[in-house]
Amino acid sequence: MIDTLQSSSGARVSFARKNDIDFIIERFAYIRNVIELSNSENLTSINIYAENFFRDLLNIAFGYDLKNLNIDDSNTAAIDLGDSKKKIAFQVTATGGKTKITKTLKKFCEKDLQADFERLIVLIATKKSKYQADTVTDASGKFSISLKNDVWDWSDLVKKISSLQQVEIKKIRDFIESEIIVEANKSPVKEVATFIDLMEILSDETHAEAGKGVLREPDPNGKIEDRFSDHSDYLLQEYGTYYSEFGSVLAATVKQEDLGAPRLRRLGLHLGTKSNQILNQCSGDPSIALDKLVEFYVETLQTHGKNSDEGAIRFFMLDQMIKCHVFPNPVKISA
Repeated sequence: MIDTLQSSSGARVSFARKNDIDFIIERFAYIRNVIELSNSENLTSINIYAENFFRDLLNIAFGYDLKNLNIDDSNTAAIDLGDSKKKIAFQVTATGGKTKITKTLKKFCEKDLQADFERLIVLIATKKSKYQADTVTDASGKFSISLKNDVWDWSDLVKKISSLQQVEIKKIRDFIESEIIVEANKSPVKEVATFIDLMEILSDETHAEAGKGVLREPDPNGKIEDRFSDHSDYLLQEYGTYYSEFGSVLAATVKQEDLGAPRLRRLGLHLGTKSNQILNQCSGDPSIALDKLVEFYVETLQTHGKNSDEGAIRFFMLDQMIKCHVFPNPVKISA
């Protein structure tokens, strides 16, 4: 997978769509982790902010005119957001189980909200469950929702956003960048040095694995949610946890170093080859393979007398997994 290309004139060309989607996935992983941790500690005040965040995000992304009904109308307790013109309503919740969905639908029908809204979507601010049934119908038979199409989580939002035009994706990225702010460590000297040393080794043209990699099509959502579905909760939680500490530091370091397209290409190929070797050794378990990959590069940096902050290395590998350099998907053959 290539993040940038270099023209014959030497100018660098970036894939804006990919860069923006990568950024959106990163921030989504971070805020999902914050919501999960806050709710586990009963710090539910963040849910109020989440409602307004989703209201604005959905309006920008899909052209809705959603209002926060908890503010405007206390009689609509079954739902949080509503667009009276498009007749669509959203319930925002951190609980992804079928029981919560059934209770939401029951309240929705008890207040006869089906008369005002033709569609009800349950938006899970953490991760939705794997449901056995296809639909849920209210006991009165007034209304039903599709568990496949009307229950969304972060993964569904990424898929829907990815299909939009680039100009719309850019608006969404700008909004998310202004709303989800991750402050960098005040004095990340060792972390920065580790990132620089790690990128230097990985992009070295004399690397033992130089030239052995194969380019892959990026598909971060498909990989984590589909290929590694049994480990997706762990991997995304890990990413979100480390993002708050290292996300801004890495972004600033990459920008400052400006590796250039050829070195970025080599970095991706080296990581792809090595990480898949380790993944195969771990019988395809990405959680175990991630630990071993981090151990390998900690030892590599130490052997070369370089900085080797383990947390920074772990986040770098998680970040490159999102970008499909670590554990890259099988090659997609194109004509």
